[in-house]
Amino acid sequence: MNWGLISAVNSEEVVKNCLLNSPGIQTGTEVLLQRGFVSAAAAYNAAIDKAESDLLVFVHQDVYLPEGWLTMVQNAVDVVSKTDPDWGVLGCWGIRPSGESAGFVYDGAWRNVLGQRFDGGLEVETLDEVVLIFRKSSGLRFDPQLAGFHMYGADICLEARHRGTKCYAIAAFCVHNTNQYGMLPWQFWKGYLQLRRKWKAQLPIRTSCTEITYWCWPVVRWNLVRAINLATGRDKPPTQRDQDPSRLYLQLIQSGAIAPPRCP
Repeated sequence: MNWGLISAVNSEEVVKNCLLNSPGIQTGTEVLLQRGFVSAAAAYNAAIDKAESDLLVFVHQDVYLPEGWLTMVQNAVDVVSKTDPDWGVLGCWGIRPSGESAGFVYDGAWRNVLGQRFDGGLEVETLDEVVLIFRKSSGLRFDPQLAGFHMYGADICLEARHRGTKCYAIAAFCVHNTNQYGMLPWQFWKGYLQLRRKWKAQLPIRTSCTEITYWCWPVVRWNLVRAINLATGRDKPPTQRDQDPSRLYLQLIQSGAIAPPRCP
């Protein structure tokens, strides 16, 4: 497969321990690490311009791609393309129009496996930013007006749907070795409010972590509940990422939390 891997990087230690330590990155992969950008949109659009590959994978720096990951992506692309050759965006975790979650990923923030293995793709309304996949030839680009590093996954899916294409979650399992939030940062709120203005006619919009509504109540409620739970001890202090995601992945297999990868 002719593919390119793109990541916005602000920590050399994290990208070295996680993404660049991934056996799923095969020899010959076009890797574009985008450093020093003020937003994900700016970093990713610059990479689109440089990329020589057509299939582009935009992935967080704190993701670990296990051995055989590209084969899982290829299999999913093949299945989806049989029924929808003009698909818009694929990803590892998303929200279906029904409100149900779809995909297969380890969530380091809450220390659990989300979803399960399945074939092909499940149509979603939006996808999480942890992994986003689309073809350079599609002409899709990230909105340069979207500030920071939040909500661009939902936005690119809405852009794809606006063009008449569909988005799908696929079961290409990966480890999102992330830190957990105490409270949602201001950058998240800025992205939330920008999408609320931009896609006002499409509200409410379901995302992997909240729902964008006119009155913003779902995200306000999340912060209130989180603040109360942290203050009362109902929630433990925010967890920190694992220093060795390869060991974590092996532990998931040994514990039976996930099955070993299928042979190609």
